[in-house]
Amino acid sequence: MSQLMLGLVRSHGRLLRAPAASIGSQHHQRLLPRSVYPRQLTQRASVQNLQLAEKSSPSVDYDRQNYLFSVANSNVLPMQDFREDTETIHYLQTGKTLLEQLSVMQMCLENGNVEQAQRILVGMYRLYPQAMRDVADVNVHNEILGGMLRTRPQPLTTPALQWFDMMEAQYGVKPNANTFAILIGGFVNAGMNSVALVLMPEMLRSGFTIHEMLLSRYLTDEDIQRIKVMAQTIMSEGVEDCETASMVLEEVKKAEASLQGISTDFANSNKEQSEHEHLKSPGSDESKRTSVEPHLQEELKSTNVTGIIQLKETLKTLRNNDLEGYNLQVRLENNTYDGALKRYQEINKKRGDPLLSADMGRLKPLAASWLPRLEALIEEEQQRCQVGAQNYDRSRGQYGDFFRKLDASKMAVITILETLRISALTSKPGKSEDPLALQNDSVPGTLTAKLATLVSQAIHNEMRLEQMKKRTNRHVVGYNLSVARLATSGKLFNMAIRRAKAREHRELGDTMFLDAWDISTKMRIGSLLISMLIEAARVPETSMDSTGQVVRHMVPAFTHACTMRKGKRYGMVTPHKSLMELFRSESIVGFMHARHLPMLVPPRPWLAYNSGGYLTRDEPCMRMQENHEQLRYLKRASNEDRLTTLLTGLDALGMTRWAINHTVFAAVKRAWNSGHAVAEIPASVYNAPEPQKPEDFETSKQAKFKYYAELREWRNAHANQHSQRCDCNYKIEIAQAFLNHTMFFPHNIDFRGRAYPIPPHFNHLGNDMCRGLLVFHEGRPLTERGIYWLKIHLANLCGKDKLSHEERLRFVDENWDNIAASADNPLPDTFFDGTANVVRPWWLDAENPWQALAACVEYTAAMRSPDPAAYVSHLHIHQDGTCNGLQHYAAMGRDRVGAYEVNLAPSDCPQDVYSGVLAVAKRLVDADAENGVKEALLLQSHLSRKIVKQTVMTNVYGVTLIGAKEQIAARLREVKDENGDHVFDILVLQSLAMYLAKKIFASLGEMFMQAQEIQNWLNQSARRIARSMPASALAAWKKMTLESTKSRKQLSEVQRDARDSEKDVKSDTVLELRPDLGPGALRYKRLEELATKPMSTVVWTTPLGLTVVQPYRKAAFRNVPTNLQHIYINDVNMPTPVNSQKQSTAFPPNFVHSLDASHMVLSAIECKAAGLVFSSVHDSYWTHACDIDRMNGILRSQFVKLHQTPIMETLKQEFEQRYANHKMPVANWEYNADTSFSKGGVLSQRKRSARKSKAQVELDKEKLIEEDLARCHFEVHDSLEKANTTQDDAGLEKPSTADSDAKAAAASIAAKLADSMELVDLSSIEIIDTKKDLFGALRQTDLIAYTLKVNQAKFTAEVAAVKKNYASQVRAARKAAKEAAKAAAKAAEKPKKTQRRSSKKPVSDITPENVEKHIERLLSARDSEIDALVTKYPVTFETPKILISPVHNVEAYKNVEELISNGKLAGRLVKRFVWEDIKFDDLPTQGEFDINEVLKSPYFFS
Repeated sequence: MSQLMLGLVRSHGRLLRAPAASIGSQHHQRLLPRSVYPRQLTQRASVQNLQLAEKSSPSVDYDRQNYLFSVANSNVLPMQDFREDTETIHYLQTGKTLLEQLSVMQMCLENGNVEQAQRILVGMYRLYPQAMRDVADVNVHNEILGGMLRTRPQPLTTPALQWFDMMEAQYGVKPNANTFAILIGGFVNAGMNSVALVLMPEMLRSGFTIHEMLLSRYLTDEDIQRIKVMAQTIMSEGVEDCETASMVLEEVKKAEASLQGISTDFANSNKEQSEHEHLKSPGSDESKRTSVEPHLQEELKSTNVTGIIQLKETLKTLRNNDLEGYNLQVRLENNTYDGALKRYQEINKKRGDPLLSADMGRLKPLAASWLPRLEALIEEEQQRCQVGAQNYDRSRGQYGDFFRKLDASKMAVITILETLRISALTSKPGKSEDPLALQNDSVPGTLTAKLATLVSQAIHNEMRLEQMKKRTNRHVVGYNLSVARLATSGKLFNMAIRRAKAREHRELGDTMFLDAWDISTKMRIGSLLISMLIEAARVPETSMDSTGQVVRHMVPAFTHACTMRKGKRYGMVTPHKSLMELFRSESIVGFMHARHLPMLVPPRPWLAYNSGGYLTRDEPCMRMQENHEQLRYLKRASNEDRLTTLLTGLDALGMTRWAINHTVFAAVKRAWNSGHAVAEIPASVYNAPEPQKPEDFETSKQAKFKYYAELREWRNAHANQHSQRCDCNYKIEIAQAFLNHTMFFPHNIDFRGRAYPIPPHFNHLGNDMCRGLLVFHEGRPLTERGIYWLKIHLANLCGKDKLSHEERLRFVDENWDNIAASADNPLPDTFFDGTANVVRPWWLDAENPWQALAACVEYTAAMRSPDPAAYVSHLHIHQDGTCNGLQHYAAMGRDRVGAYEVNLAPSDCPQDVYSGVLAVAKRLVDADAENGVKEALLLQSHLSRKIVKQTVMTNVYGVTLIGAKEQIAARLREVKDENGDHVFDILVLQSLAMYLAKKIFASLGEMFMQAQEIQNWLNQSARRIARSMPASALAAWKKMTLESTKSRKQLSEVQRDARDSEKDVKSDTVLELRPDLGPGALRYKRLEELATKPMSTVVWTTPLGLTVVQPYRKAAFRNVPTNLQHIYINDVNMPTPVNSQKQSTAFPPNFVHSLDASHMVLSAIECKAAGLVFSSVHDSYWTHACDIDRMNGILRSQFVKLHQTPIMETLKQEFEQRYANHKMPVANWEYNADTSFSKGGVLSQRKRSARKSKAQVELDKEKLIEEDLARCHFEVHDSLEKANTTQDDAGLEKPSTADSDAKAAAASIAAKLADSMELVDLSSIEIIDTKKDLFGALRQTDLIAYTLKVNQAKFTAEVAAVKKNYASQVRAARKAAKEAAKAAAKAAEKPKKTQRRSSKKPVSDITPENVEKHIERLLSARDSEIDALVTKYPVTFETPKILISPVHNVEAYKNVEELISNGKLAGRLVKRFVWEDIKFDDLPTQGEFDINEVLKSPYFFS
């Protein structure tokens, strides 16, 4: 930081009084920090400069003709292993993510503690420099700068400039347009216009424009107005910087011109209508609202629950005649944001009023009575947190900054309503005596962990929304508006313009840093609020006193206690019994949030992964459950322009205009107000009688069990009926509010790429009633072909979709009278007044009644018009696929039989795959019935297409046998006799469902063999990926294990030396050698466990460029101490092993889902380009009747284009590239021929190991570590899989005997085969290649083992004889030496003369002096003879290991097992775990079906 610059800031008062001519001089420009000097930056791309945009665009292989992303010719987004992620390692070491620690910094800034925030950030950079470089971007530093300049009463201007200088110099973070916006806005607000004016030209020379600065969300409208006033002042004074000031005024003027008629003062908006047609709320004439028909004036009798009441208040905005188009949409979104707040204000407003309105029921007054006490408790805790922050109170330090952030009254009402809602959904009153309830651990109350999580999450969401609402200005609104104009004009569907605009959006860098709460903070705040509510909430209770009088007193509304569930202790928050009774009578489902409603104007285009949809808030384009791994891939794919086609498709779907069908709505309202059950509208009163206890209730266990099962079903049906009615009320209220408005549904995707409308309560993906209420806003003449398709559509809705087209047309013609009567009077009065023998309206018997009614109305109106072909139709006509998942499987496998069954191949009439499976299942059931199978006899006469349809449809999407059983059980429960009674007893329902599920699975296996092969390949590939790990991680684990062993050995030596010297080992020395024994022992253990577990998830790229990451991992729980209890909560930030079973079973359906999603998006873009109005529900495609033929051609052509690409080959190639450096554990079976000789082998191996080099010993250790880790990966997978069969990991049978039994059996067989064995010459034997002759190689191994065994026996016998012979000679020599010594001693005792006279020749030449040499000669001769025997009888022979892989060589494995069991081979198979490079099997062979035949199939979509 320049000292002159600091002087400039300190003397800013004097500078303001300096001559104007000197303010912008070069002298003052040189006083600026070095980091803002001009530098070479990439030129900003703009729509007006498309050539430059195309020139500078990243090179992505993108085919503009078919919009398919070519994975084969592009760089695959690399895998990032958790063990190599610096942020993950940081989390394992500290227990917090970097973003969570940065959120603490942000809360310090929000609370005005800038100094503490600086210390936090500087300390994090010092402790975790590498991790911070990966996580802390410019937005984090912008927060620091903003906090400094927001400080009151005096902004920290000098520290702000110092920090600005350090950003790039010290932390390597380059400033962006937001950085300059914060500085300039801050200095202008501080009255330091001179400094702000000096910064502006430096910003321009740094590559940022005034336009980009004004688009910063860090500037409010007030900030921009002050900048404008400053520029006007400079212009009026005529100083040197007039040029910069002129640029500022020009940009502000442009923005204001684009915003003419658009208000950002959403509280007092009363402006004139927008001049832009696409921003108006169209009525029948596209410019004004139509008047409401008289039959729609009837009031809707809504359910009296709080959520519906609040929804009606929110939707009142749509009746504001002073607002239009964009203003109305923004007002609606802000009301939607504040929906919860208005509920809370409604409670406060009526609190204490003895005459509460009748619609409040009994629950709302109770909640209002709790509010004052709860507010007081929260305010007291906030004050304690304030004091604790000043006194450095650690007990409140972790959550205090966050707890003080939100208003106490808002936290109170959120706590009350969320607790009530969650308790109502989870508490099941009156079931404690139900044995089924006890069996399923369904006891009244809510888990404390769950309640604390949801309450804290609601608080956190409200805080984030408040923060996002504060950061906007009119220029941001104007920019979004300009992008919206490009979209509605169709220009944004030009790929060059879209990529240029997307790059411009990224370079603006308008993303903001939003706080993230760590798990401890969430749990502590949630538990704290719950404990306060327990203290504050009271309900009245009456009891009898000792005198017999009724006494009324207040008792706690909630209690906290612990209970045992499945052998574990859980904390529960249980509502009072009176509250549970209120939950039953007054549904809390109405407490849902009204955050997402249909839009009144076209959605904001998706230019990036997090910018699109609603106008006033940024959300990711993908629905993710806190999946940071998926977010990382999504963000990178977006930044590399890989998502252009996908986001274009979302825009195409979102641009479709919708309206409410007034005729159908009138019928819906009439049915609703009647209180009767009509179609999907449930009755207002549940009339089913409660089951009565049977007479043998006390004596028969079966009767008691059946009664409780029926009672439980009745209670669930009662609760579901009320819940469904509230949900239906929600949809009708929204439809009524949008009666005279055009609607748009912004779309996003799930992790597989499937598109969904964001508004959750009312959209075209909803139920039959929602679809019947919706029509296209744009009408088009029917034409003759349109009449044809309208009739086909009507027949399909009546369940005739499996007839030929001619038969469907005939059905409509034959029912003209019924159709016209349905359109004229959908619900006659006699239908509701109880008149006997009333004919039921014809349309109610349709398969989709409300949609059928809409089609009846449209068809009748067209036929009665003067020219039916010219009738303007708004109805959406559907073209549905035939079990779309099987269609994709048949296309990938080119399976002609399967293609015919799912209508890919041409045929005279539509094929019904469900009826085909039903026919095969019936044949199997009939065969069992002939054999007297009980389940078959019960089911034989009751099987129908409806029973098997759901299971067939979901089988291709990976439904399990248990899931299929539940589906079938639900359908069987619906089977009733002529009296309306259930056919199947509830006690046998599960066994029947399981039996039928197995038959359906068998039927599918018969019909779709090619699909099964592809499914098996996908499953097996995912299985191997889920078990694999990167080679670098494997090497790191080996290194870690070796170092751990070495450090343990060193510590033992240090401790031994200390004991010898009678000294103590210092704790620092222990921790240096064994850090896992220190304070972070748990985290070291986690890191060690993490290194041994499979972490690789299945990742692939869709044809549209979306990188799909399967999110299936095991849960990691963390213990958080709170004031209520210790809470064990799932830690989503903790890296956890993959769920191997889920990864493998879910991959085939997810892969197929990604294909049908790609087909839908491609079709949407092509339909948009062709001028069609288009919408879809996954594999159901909608457009006007007149455009069905054109849409059918597009659907077929896009399907063919998609499957003309080598989908499976590309997938395999991508897997091989993405997982190229991965190793997978392989369990091979090693053939051990010499089962009786293993001990000697071990001993000889030990002797040989003594002669190994140090390097060889280390290599052997690493091999053992690798084998242990491979075995660990198999054990993890097997523990998850829990197979019910005795098969190994490849699906093959394991050896059925234990090792000891196998050895004994092999030895017995070897003895029996002794006569057939023959010796082989080991010196000249030629080893047989196992690849050429496996059996010959195994037989040769047996003969070699037999020869070695015989040689060993002979060798042992002769060696023993040699040793015995030489041992006797050694003993004789020692004896002779001993005798010679004695003789010499006696001779020494005699006189010398006597010695000379008695001297004799010695008996032996052995003397004590030469005996050792003699023995040495004997031993040498013995060794020579033994060496000769070793040469004569070789007992060791290096044979290559024969490994048989049950994965890659299934037949060989089975044959060897059979040969061993039949006594043809004398050995056994021993399981060996090794690591191999990951390999993928060859793809299944394709059939002969020509994919181009789809173009000629009339029933492909129909």
